Amino acid sequence: MKNKKLLYIGIVVYLALVYVIALIEKSDPNANIKTFTDALWYAVVTLTTVGYGDFYPVTIPGKILGLFIILGSLGILGYLIGEITYRINSYMEKKKTGYFGTKFENHYIIIGWSMFARQVADQIYNAGHKIALVTNSKNDLELFNDLYGSENTFGLFVDYKNLPAFEKVNITKSKAVFINFKEDTETLVFVLNIKKEFPDLNIVINCTNPELKETLENTGVNHVVARHDVASRMVASFLFEPHVAEFTTDLISTGVNEYDQDIQQFKVSEENPYNGQKYLDAFMNMKKELNVILIGLVTNDTLIKNPADDQIIRPNDYIIVISRGDNKSKLERTFGIKEGF
Repeated sequence: MKNKKLLYIGIVVYLALVYVIALIEKSDPNANIKTFTDALWYAVVTLTTVGYGDFYPVTIPGKILGLFIILGSLGILGYLIGEITYRINSYMEKKKTGYFGTKFENHYIIIGWSMFARQVADQIYNAGHKIALVTNSKNDLELFNDLYGSENTFGLFVDYKNLPAFEKVNITKSKAVFINFKEDTETLVFVLNIKKEFPDLNIVINCTNPELKETLENTGVNHVVARHDVASRMVASFLFEPHVAEFTTDLISTGVNEYDQDIQQFKVSEENPYNGQKYLDAFMNMKKELNVILIGLVTNDTLIKNPADDQIIRPNDYIIVISRGDNKSKLERTFGIKEGF
């Protein structure tokens, strides 16, 4: 505000000098500046550094005032260039930090960045889904943009306490939100606050202390992953059944290459060719027609492992299959829907 006032005062003084030089010059018979319009033209070509030379002061007082006009022109030009540069840089910085938000829908949001979050993001990104990262660290935001900079990713720099700002990642239209803080107590407080602001979110929590898993589950989140608990099971599996562990690791990773195996989940739509079929019939047909193995169903948000042969597949169920990494696009075309929740 103060800079604007100084600018307005400067412009008024500048125009006053232009008016005075016109008054002084028109009294000289050899003058070429005879009106305010002539003086204003002289000031404009001076301001723009064009300098046609068609108008210029010939009197001593006029030349002195002209010197002030030249200096004033440099000041105004410098201010305008600085202001334009500042606004461009400010716009680019706001865009870089996600200030203008995103229109992503059916995307996945990661709140809090770390090496573990990066591994999670890799799986989601390789599966072809959109990711939005929310972080309070500009360094983490820059790293995220460098790693995944594409039309399927968006980063937002924000204070975690500023919950209304989460609207910028279109959080209410996301598929799931992964909260990844270092401290479980910080996670607990944040979950309670964000559930109050956005009660219908599908939230997954990374829990570092297995003893707090039940406490975090009582907050009403959808899933609590005790990272060390999962890791200990995998290590134990590698110890006494290493080939099973290798297969399990492959299955829970996003399949990318031809020989990768992947467990995938697809929602059943009305148009799904296996809608209305019995589980055993669908199992046989999928193996024959798509070379995938049907291993389970999700009905009414309940996972059914190895369902009964006569279990009917219905709309809004989820089918869970094992397929090769290069088979995903074919499955998505057949089922008419993208992989995931």
